[in-house]
Amino acid sequence: MLKNKSFIGLSPWEWRIALILMLFIAILAVAQTLIGREAQFKQFIERAGLIGQALEAFTRDHEGRYPDDGIDNHSPEGLSPKYIQWKEEWNIDYEVHDNGRGGKYIALEYLGRYEKGQAFHSMGLTRDPNFRKIYGRGQPIPGKTNRIWVFHEEAPVFKP
Repeated sequence: MLKNKSFIGLSPWEWRIALILMLFIAILAVAQTLIGREAQFKQFIERAGLIGQALEAFTRDHEGRYPDDGIDNHSPEGLSPKYIQWKEEWNIDYEVHDNGRGGKYIALEYLGRYEKGQAFHSMGLTRDPNFRKIYGRGQPIPGKTNRIWVFHEEAPVFKP
């Protein structure tokens, strides 16, 4: 009589080892997927820092005023390559809008992965003052796929 029955030529111990290996590979795959998803947001946060430096350089040259709202994911008018080599592929929208208190806020909205020729779509996340207050440093926003970065809640704006 056989004590160790086999299934498809594997003993129970071999099956356990195979199962452990498959679980380990699955865990690695899930972890790699999560890391890949977060990489784009880390890049956004790094770029927000670079854009912030460029904005501060712009304000030094324009009496303390910031550039006005950008169009879609293009550099705002006046923020020339002298300040930063803005790239459409970053898929970052520079936002300048009323803050609801008589001033203007300055913020960025990351629009997600860029696909050449895709239709532009802004979620308008920066327009929500609660989002600006709570998630203004690139944190995940529950139920949203985009991220925002707020530079100023009250900023003077340069109008060419």
